Parts: sequence; C-alpha cells; structure tokens
Amino acid sequence: MEKKRNNTELDLDEDGIPKLEYIQVGEFLLPNLSLEKVDGYIGRWGIMRKEYLQKHKPAVYSSMLLMDELNQHLIDIQKIADERMDVLEKQLLERDPAPDKAKDGMAWTRHMNQIRHQAEEYVKSEIIFN
Repeated sequence: MEKKRNNTELDLDEDGIPKLEYIQVGEFLLPNLSLEKVDGYIGRWGIMRKEYLQKHKPAVYSSMLLMDELNQHLIDIQKIADERMDVLEKQLLERDPAPDKAKDGMAWTRHMNQIRHQAEEYVKSEIIFN
C-alpha cells in the first residue's frame, strides 16, 4: 500500500508504515508532519466521531492521524450521517405523521423534536459510535 503526497512517494519501512522525517527546533527533534488539503465539511457528526476515536480507540485515531486519513474519514462520516438523518426523519414521519401545525403549533414542534431526537440516536449508534 503506497500513498503519494505532493507527487512524491512516501518511504515505507518493512511493516508498511511511513518513515517520518524530523526537523530540529532548538535542541528538540520534531516530526515534520503535514496534512493534505481535503475538500469537505466537518460538522457536528465529524467532531463527535473524532472525540469518540480519541477517547475509545486511541490507536485507530493515532494511526489515521499519522497516515493523514483522519480528516477525510471525518468528512465522510459527516456526509454519511447527514444523509442518514434525512432518510430516518422521512421514514419516522411516514410511520408517525406530525399533527397539523396550524391547529396546534406546540404539538407539531414537540413531535418534530422527538422525530429528530430519535433519528439522532440511530445515527449515533449506527455510524458515530461504531
């Protein structure tokens, strides 16, 4: 598995892990890390996924960070979660229609908030904390 960055190939060790270059800052050697620019949006779901990986799967988090795969993963999670929320909200509304907004606005608001909360719980369990 070779990955290209800035049109140059990464040097891999015998385990397939990229060799790091270091720069000297004062008396310290620091890894010379740079992240590729990725297009996309990391919102609520991406941030939740990042926090979950940091707290509960630190090895996966560190590996993705070092391999420069974390940002793209978070963007993908954000996109998948947003799409899943839309689908779930529609399905839940079809199964349990909202009351008439004009007749009882508070009941409609309460019902829509419950639908959103249910969809969020599904997304958290299916995508974020998986």
